Amino acid sequence: MATLPLIEPPQQRTRRSGGRADPIGAGDDVRDVASRSAGGRGGDGSPGPERLPMRRRLSYKQARNTVLLTLVLGLLVATGQIIVDLMHLERRTDVLVNQVMRTVHEPAAEAAYGFDRDMAGRVLDGLFAYEPIVLAELRNDFGSVLALRERPAESGTRAWLAEHLLPRELEYALPLTVVRNALDVGVLRVRLDRTLIAAEFFERASVTLWAGLLWTVGLATILVVSLHVAVTKPFLRVSQQLARIDPARPSETLVTIPPRHDDDELGILGRSINGLLLRLGQSLERHRRAEDRVRERELRLRGIMENVADGIVTIDTCHRVETMNRAALELFGYRADEAAGLPFDRCLADGDLPHVLRALARSLHAPDERSDVVRQELTARRKSGETVPISFSVSQMRLGDRVSFICVVRDITERRDAERALMESEQRLKLAVTATRSGVWDADLRTGRVWWSPEFVAMLGYAPDELPMDRGETWEVLIHPDDRSWTAALAERYLSGEITEYAPVYRMRRKDGSWVWIEARGQCLRDGDGVAHRFTGTMTDVTERKRFEEQLMYMATHDPLTGLPNRTLLQDRLTHAMGLSRRKGTGLAALSIDLDRFKLVNDSLGHEVGDRLLKAVAQAIAGAVRSTDTVGRLGVDEFLVIAEDLAEPKDAGRIGMSVLEALAKPLEVGGHSLFATASVGISTFDGRDEDDATDVAALLRHADTAMHSAKSGGGNTLRYYRPEMNEEVAARLALERSLRDAIERNQFELVYQPKVDVATLRLLGLEALIRWKHPEKGYIPPTIFIPVAEETGLIGAIGDWVLRTALDQIARWRARQIAPLPVAVNISVRQLTDESALRTVRSLLSETGIDPGLLELEVTETTMMDNIDSIAETLHALRDLGVGVAVDDFGTGHSSLAYLRRLPITALKVDRSFIDDVIANPDDAAIAATIIAMGRQLGLKVVAEGIETAEQLAFLRRHACDEAQGYHIARPLPAEELETRFLDGGRWREAHSA
Repeated sequence: MATLPLIEPPQQRTRRSGGRADPIGAGDDVRDVASRSAGGRGGDGSPGPERLPMRRRLSYKQARNTVLLTLVLGLLVATGQIIVDLMHLERRTDVLVNQVMRTVHEPAAEAAYGFDRDMAGRVLDGLFAYEPIVLAELRNDFGSVLALRERPAESGTRAWLAEHLLPRELEYALPLTVVRNALDVGVLRVRLDRTLIAAEFFERASVTLWAGLLWTVGLATILVVSLHVAVTKPFLRVSQQLARIDPARPSETLVTIPPRHDDDELGILGRSINGLLLRLGQSLERHRRAEDRVRERELRLRGIMENVADGIVTIDTCHRVETMNRAALELFGYRADEAAGLPFDRCLADGDLPHVLRALARSLHAPDERSDVVRQELTARRKSGETVPISFSVSQMRLGDRVSFICVVRDITERRDAERALMESEQRLKLAVTATRSGVWDADLRTGRVWWSPEFVAMLGYAPDELPMDRGETWEVLIHPDDRSWTAALAERYLSGEITEYAPVYRMRRKDGSWVWIEARGQCLRDGDGVAHRFTGTMTDVTERKRFEEQLMYMATHDPLTGLPNRTLLQDRLTHAMGLSRRKGTGLAALSIDLDRFKLVNDSLGHEVGDRLLKAVAQAIAGAVRSTDTVGRLGVDEFLVIAEDLAEPKDAGRIGMSVLEALAKPLEVGGHSLFATASVGISTFDGRDEDDATDVAALLRHADTAMHSAKSGGGNTLRYYRPEMNEEVAARLALERSLRDAIERNQFELVYQPKVDVATLRLLGLEALIRWKHPEKGYIPPTIFIPVAEETGLIGAIGDWVLRTALDQIARWRARQIAPLPVAVNISVRQLTDESALRTVRSLLSETGIDPGLLELEVTETTMMDNIDSIAETLHALRDLGVGVAVDDFGTGHSSLAYLRRLPITALKVDRSFIDDVIANPDDAAIAATIIAMGRQLGLKVVAEGIETAEQLAFLRRHACDEAQGYHIARPLPAEELETRFLDGGRWREAHSA
């Protein structure tokens, strides 16, 4: 029997929501129960009967269970009956088949005994009269088939079912025996169709199953109808009456029970419901009166809380907010619906939660509600994330077993601001003084007593009681001796009113004896007569500023790499020295020193090695001059020496020679042993000559002109300035400008000097020589413009032009089917130290398609040996391409056999200075012969240049020199003239036939 839900009294009922129990009204609860019990509403809005679906009715549930139980029992009975029928069916089938086969045993045995196939066939035909047989077979005792009859078995669903019900194959075998001879003569085999055997069984099983199904359906119908009338309809009537009960006055409408149900369960249920409704009505009435009293008290309390200036927050024991008054909501920035249930820790700064928890714990364990209130100051967090300081007090509130906490909060921002402003105003002066490393003094001029601030005492390293309190004594003890007189005079002038500002900078002694720079700033107070009676001010430590100023001054006047005076300081000192020279009547000299080929060091060894070399040179120069002389650096590799107190101009030359000798020694720089030669230019100033109008700029300009003159003379020398040098410098500058124009306007030409076999005079190769045809001055020799090109860096562009022109000429000869000759081209060391030189040669060979073996590069021995480390790798790379490498002017430098063996050299060219006097000078002859022999021993081709006589050629033949070139053989010729003199039908003729 179903039961109706019980309705609790209003004072005990609660509704669960989100883990908390919320009290609900009595009317709402009754209405909710009625709705769940009766469900739905009538047309007038009153509760109406609920329309239960069939599957939820008691009658249906009981009928369903009964039908299922009956169906299971029926299935069990039917299954048992089917199993018994199957067992009887198999036994009957076995008996029947054995009877049939025994009737045909005798004729079958005779047919098998006599091997009579016709008789055997008749026997089987007789057997096939029995319809279930689908296969019959008669064999003799030798296994031979005498007769065979077979027909198809039935198929379909019934055949599949018969195979599962009768899993055993219905196949029988009857041994055939002739009785008179007691002989076994064969065997008779038959097979039955299980479908035909089970047909009768299927009919009986179908009848049984249908009968059980009809019985079950009928029983279910009877149960549903009877249970609906006896159970469902009475309970629905009770539900309708409950749905019509007024939840606000449940005792006014009671449940009516029909008389026929007065003594059964339904009557007991109705009487229980009516008693419950009566008690519920009484409870609701008492609850309404209590609610009115509570509501009145709540309104009074709410009015008080909402008008209190402080914020009031109630929280439960789980630290969640229950209520907030208006002041608290405004303080924390929440709405009332947002605050309810909010964890109170969200209203606090991160570090303040432990303090609140301890305060709540102390309040919770207080003996009673009248315990002392816990007060403290915290930091609140608004909803926006802004923090604000608050005062916080908490006390407990008990309502029966329920405990809550009442927290009173107040915004103390204004009070904190006032306190902070007061503290800042007290500390501002102290912080300002400390931040500026300053001290404060206050002197009473009438008594002479001085007060020193703790910062000033600490700044000087003294203890507070170690400084004298008398102003005059302090001046004597602390002020630097050099600063005492002028600082005292300055103070007296300020106090007397002579000056209006007191801001001196002087030195004071620290306790450890060191000196500190102090910047003082003071103000005095004057009486009505203008007499100063009080003097106060600050003292700031400016030692670091003074040191920084000195450092800036040093950096502004000294070279950062070498530490030598720079141009600014040199000019200042030179001005001072010239003035001193005039007063003393002594001589003065400026020595301009410029390193030779310094750019080559930078390009080949790198700027780091170059910087180290400059430092070493600076030390060498400083060590070579007098202690009274000034050494400075003017530019990258240019130095200046100011020599004072010279009795004679030649004394400046001695200083310059001393510098050259110091630089002539090898300098160990970064693992390299370098020789730093220099060019020195000297200009002098005579202080006794009143007509000498030379100024500082002219003196420096003259020294620079003399230096350039020394450099143009080959370097590693010194020269005095002469007025005519200006013309030489102007000419050199003009030559440089013309050389740049020549490169842009292609004013160069290339001529070729033949090289022949010394023994046969057969033409073996050519040397390409550059010529510059100036549009106004005509041809300018290479000995004039090549050094300028080297010095100005133009040699790279000129060298590339020579290489390209020579290779183009070889390509033109090849295009005209003229067998090309190897061409030698002079290459500068500056080109070899440039990383692009190798790429240029490779690119030009690839562009023109010339065999690398037709190109030979000649490098002067002196420059090659001076830069062996920087060009060795490039020379090896060129040799790997197949390009020949020759040492030009061999014998004039300082080559060693070790270097010659290390370098990829293919030829030696004997300098013409040894060939000129081989006939008249035995020493030159011996040197030339030795060079030729040495080259042959090293496997190198030896070429002699400058052959101008037949005797020189004969000397070379006697000493087996390989090749020769010179005016005796042929002068350098343009390509067209060379072809005219030495080309015959596409073949080069020998020199003697030309």
